[in-house]
Amino acid sequence: MPTLLQRDISVIIPVFNLEKYIQPMLDCLKRQDLGDCTAEFIFVLNNCTDKSEEVIRANGFDQIYNCTEQGCGCARNTGYEESCGKYIWFMDGDDWLLSKTAIKDVLDTIDGPILRVPYISNLYTGQYFSMVWQYVFSRELIDDLRFRKIQPGEDDAFMLEVFERIGLNAETYLSMPTYGQPLY
Repeated sequence: MPTLLQRDISVIIPVFNLEKYIQPMLDCLKRQDLGDCTAEFIFVLNNCTDKSEEVIRANGFDQIYNCTEQGCGCARNTGYEESCGKYIWFMDGDDWLLSKTAIKDVLDTIDGPILRVPYISNLYTGQYFSMVWQYVFSRELIDDLRFRKIQPGEDDAFMLEVFERIGLNAETYLSMPTYGQPLY
């Protein structure tokens, strides 16, 4: 972990050629009302060949890293290594938060190693256990855990290890602490 001042939360966003799709995410992050909470927004370029970096920088974000290994999991690992948050939220760059206080609300709610954050999706009709972006993790829970260099399935493998650590599985994960409404 970098020797920077610790933040309350690190939001880690892998980016692969999202120049045309990342603006809603950037807008929602810029609008976040954090109150007294501290956050860092880490973008990890994953072999981008478009102008994603320029779009991110033009929106005032400068914590941008490169990952030359292919895959979202590798990019998330790179972001985690650069992060300094007490809590970690892995988001996707083509998604966005539904509330301008989503991050503060999550931090005000979380009271343990993990919090599930419900989502609304046009693609996924039900809640699926391994979508890593629907969880906020304490650094202590995932400190030595990394995404495997596999595709697809890196989220599945990661989440199964997390569930094992907290005594749940793919069938019982809905019993974990959950934020009361969709935020993502």
